[in-house]
Amino acid sequence: MKCRVMKFKIKRFDGERSWFDTFEVKPKPHMSVLEALFQIQDEQDGSLAFRYSCRGAVCGSCAMLINKKQRLACRTQASEIIGERVLTLSPYGPVAKPELKTGEEILIEPLPNLPVIKDLVVDLKPFFKHYEDVHPWFEGGGDMLMSQLDVRKVDKYAACILCGLCYGACPVAARDKDYLGPAALANAWRFYADTRYNDTVGMLKRNGKRKGLRNRDVGMAAPARHGYPACVLPVHTYRVGAWN
Repeated sequence: MKCRVMKFKIKRFDGERSWFDTFEVKPKPHMSVLEALFQIQDEQDGSLAFRYSCRGAVCGSCAMLINKKQRLACRTQASEIIGERVLTLSPYGPVAKPELKTGEEILIEPLPNLPVIKDLVVDLKPFFKHYEDVHPWFEGGGDMLMSQLDVRKVDKYAACILCGLCYGACPVAARDKDYLGPAALANAWRFYADTRYNDTVGMLKRNGKRKGLRNRDVGMAAPARHGYPACVLPVHTYRVGAWN
């Protein structure tokens, strides 16, 4: 859709209150949502806060809610999401409903299921706390060799960039703050299935069924019933395979 200006409706938060501001941005060819946010910050409101780093969909820092869908702002083309029809999900069950976005307005909000620090910047401490709970590291020294077959079993889960999109889209994480979440569960499987990892029993004992782990079927509980988190993953990650 061609337009002279694009309207961005952005949710703001200053630590005490929240509100929406609308900004008009002159579109550029192949402009991403992140580029639009930079333009707004540089030319209209220097107080607008958002997180970014690589600008190339590698670091995952710019995860946010764009038109009610969890996305990376750096890889979301603004011109492609005007008037789109997006699928939203109830936080209390696997009930999805379409929401029609019309006109030139693009809605931008902070990533759900995490505390908001300022504007579009969320506190990722709960997300990374769950990640650390699975102990996603190797202990001990010496040679740690793997066959190519064993490598192929886990390498697709190692592609996770820890952007938090799946966590922000997970209805279970929305209502249960003890639940590890899809990213942590996928990384739990990445190490559980790794022949070099020697703490599989400890992993299950530390987290247990309450947090989403159960016996040898790591992470197969809630996310398998709620497939929506898989719909928001960056295309180069494959976390869904750990859930079903």
